[in-house]
Amino acid sequence: MSWSDFIAAQALANSAETPYLSHCDHLAVIRAHGEEAGHYLQGQVSCDLREVDQQGHRNGMHLTLKGRGLVSARIVRDGDDYLLLCPADLSEAVIKALMKYRLRAKVEFSVDQELVVLGLAGNLPAGAPDHGNSAETDQGLWLRYPFTDHALLLVKQDNAEQVWQTLAADRATTGANGWQLADIDAGEGMVYPGAQDLFLPQVLNYDVTAGVNFKKGCYTGQEVVARMHFKGKLKQRMQRINYSADVDLTPGETLRDSNGKAAGEVVSAARTSQGGAALVVLRKDTDGVLFREELALDSQLGALPYSLPWKE
Repeated sequence: MSWSDFIAAQALANSAETPYLSHCDHLAVIRAHGEEAGHYLQGQVSCDLREVDQQGHRNGMHLTLKGRGLVSARIVRDGDDYLLLCPADLSEAVIKALMKYRLRAKVEFSVDQELVVLGLAGNLPAGAPDHGNSAETDQGLWLRYPFTDHALLLVKQDNAEQVWQTLAADRATTGANGWQLADIDAGEGMVYPGAQDLFLPQVLNYDVTAGVNFKKGCYTGQEVVARMHFKGKLKQRMQRINYSADVDLTPGETLRDSNGKAAGEVVSAARTSQGGAALVVLRKDTDGVLFREELALDSQLGALPYSLPWKE
């Protein structure tokens, strides 16, 4: 049985209590290969590839000249290549954006169709790497999140069914919504369709999660990002909300406060058994009471697994 037939036959929940296993088909894997892949990527993304080379993995943004995230990807080393995990609907946009400045650089980008992306929330196996690190095992390539017991696992298709059955033996299973909720629990934001060219890296807390490095040197948009870090003061940052309204929030849409004024933009959202949860860029003094146009979300602020470094 093919992997696609196998996973289609599974009864995947929309969400579950931890521990759970998710099929992350909302993510695509782009392979960057060539002898200058690392050097080229270092000049294109906000994170530091030297940290990736040391068994790490990092979320990084490719920015506009104004420092806003055009696309983003979680980057990990795979032998001499680099793998970039990004929203599947933006995979071609990621490749196009990264190819823009290639010129004669010896690097190629392509979607890797042979890898399956799984996610594990809670009760990680003993062989999982330390927080923020990656590790290769017989099951595949593990990427453990920096602050929480969440990990992505990249598995070859011909081994995916066996790995799934092993990991699913003692945990619930979900589809993509389950992992989108895991990312919200972990405070991990990405640039999704609808939210391109909106956010500085540090607005999505990449300065906390090691997704931006202010000492790595030049990359597209670096001047704006560095100026805001060293001389500016962020008025908004990504925060979590929980809400009970029966709505599906979409990345990039504007939410309003009780006075009808724009309060912030949605980064990502997922449904829960109580309604929904979302990562939203909001001001420090927000009360979390938000509206979608005139519809009350019945929302309140939720907790992130890290502290936000607001500057006074």
